Amino acid sequence: MNVFEAMKGRQSIRKFRKEPVPREALLKMVEAASWAPSAGNAQNVRFLVVEDKELLTKMKGIVDTVVSRTTGKPIAPDKINNYNLFWGAPAAVCAIGGPYESTTDRLLREKDPKRHQVRRFQVNAGLQSVSAAVTQFLLAAYALGYGTCWMTGLLIAKPELESALSVRFPEELLAVIAVGKPDSPPAKPPRKPPAEITTFR
Repeated sequence: MNVFEAMKGRQSIRKFRKEPVPREALLKMVEAASWAPSAGNAQNVRFLVVEDKELLTKMKGIVDTVVSRTTGKPIAPDKINNYNLFWGAPAAVCAIGGPYESTTDRLLREKDPKRHQVRRFQVNAGLQSVSAAVTQFLLAAYALGYGTCWMTGLLIAKPELESALSVRFPEELLAVIAVGKPDSPPAKPPRKPPAEITTFR
């Protein structure tokens, strides 16, 4: 499978078979992620693989509690939704990001704090680096025959999840990737044609 086939074939999977994902396969996905571009070659991402059903259930309970409190609607213990679908996957791979500050960031922090604040929240090169790594993880998973779903909705419970996973500042939980063999993959939604989203000047 070439990279173009992987990019076109990959899709978000929300239902998974029960069979576990071999650790060798997960390590291949992480290896692919490690070759992603990162700002300043900081390589400021690591992956925490949660396979233990008890811990996955604890994470689901944390997310369900916060979602229920926020929406005012109770969530049944066996109910899977878009916030907790990692619970139905054999593995939940947590993308943990470390701090990154470039020379430009340091310069602006000292000389132009207002511009630094805007850059920190709108550019955030460290976060972009983690996103690049997650993207390559997803492509590798697809090439190996696995389905994934890149999840951030569950970060509604970010501090509680970080506590449960022993993620400590200055690191932070930035995404969770549900991983497993696809079960009844949905139809792939269409994409906008290249000419529609490209401008030449």
